[in-house]
Amino acid sequence: MTVGTSLRNARVTAKFSIQKVSDETRIRVNVITDLENDKFDSAGGIAYARGHIRTIAKLVGADADVLISEMETTTGEIDRPMIDLLSENFATSIPRETPRVSYKTMSMVAAAVVGALIIVPAVSSMMSHSPSKKSTAVVALSQTPTPSAAATAPPVIDPLVATKSSGVIVIVTATTGTTWLGVTDSTGAQQFSGRLGKGQTHTFTENQLLRLVIGNAGAVNLTVNGQNIGSPGAIGEVVHLEFGPGAPSQG
Repeated sequence: MTVGTSLRNARVTAKFSIQKVSDETRIRVNVITDLENDKFDSAGGIAYARGHIRTIAKLVGADADVLISEMETTTGEIDRPMIDLLSENFATSIPRETPRVSYKTMSMVAAAVVGALIIVPAVSSMMSHSPSKKSTAVVALSQTPTPSAAATAPPVIDPLVATKSSGVIVIVTATTGTTWLGVTDSTGAQQFSGRLGKGQTHTFTENQLLRLVIGNAGAVNLTVNGQNIGSPGAIGEVVHLEFGPGAPSQG
């Protein structure tokens, strides 16, 4: 039995019309009809179809995990990472390849460092043997005033700057159901791609920026830089978020 047949049977058993399901879930009638006929293009692809199926299953009292499993069997997408499916359906950008430093560049940098280590001591030695330079330094020291209490007070640290330097911490908790999650850092490197079951929590940290794609936004709770911002969307909704250091703001 295909996912479309199972979905239709569950709806009929629950005595829901397609229009009623559409009214309750805000999923278009043509999308629901296509899902019941194992067509996923109008839903936006496999990644979005997962969210719609879970939303409908919750409404009609069906087992969402069984329906998703049937869909994966039908489409052959069972072994593909979730971040790849979301990228394929334009739900997130494809991670950029981290640039590599060539051996030639490393050699040039090393040569420059060695040169600096040779030149700096030589210049310092020449300056230390110059009488005029030495006497000037003594005079300057003798004329230096005693620092006041205000001058020696510790600098005031801007709380915003201190917060920004501490990086970004995002805690994702699946509170009401299963979701799928893709997380990349500021370089585009993938930190996580996969499912997050109900009750599971993952913590992500990065110095500059974290990008999240959540496929069932209503099922999760987010804590960003110590601030609980709650659920970022509705059940079955795919959201794209970016968080940096400081106060959380959704991108």
